[in-house]
Amino acid sequence: GVYISIDVDCLDPGYAVGVSHYESGGLSFRDVMNMLQNLKGDIVGGDVVEYNPQRDTPDRMTAMVAAKFVRELAAKMSK
Repeated sequence: GVYISIDVDCLDPGYAVGVSHYESGGLSFRDVMNMLQNLKGDIVGGDVVEYNPQRDTPDRMTAMVAAKFVRELAAKMSK
């Protein structure tokens, strides 16, 4: 099986400011979702790392992005 780890530091700060290290010119939210949705194989587990709530916006934008990645991973594992 395959274990997937998503590091939200890979995202451009326009999509995720609540991370430990900014990556200007990083991936978009849609880029990562497309990769997740096109994964093949037996996904047995996964995680989402490097979310930093101390740097997130007041509306917790990055938390929402991370939660959507967790939901997508769970959906892939349930198939």
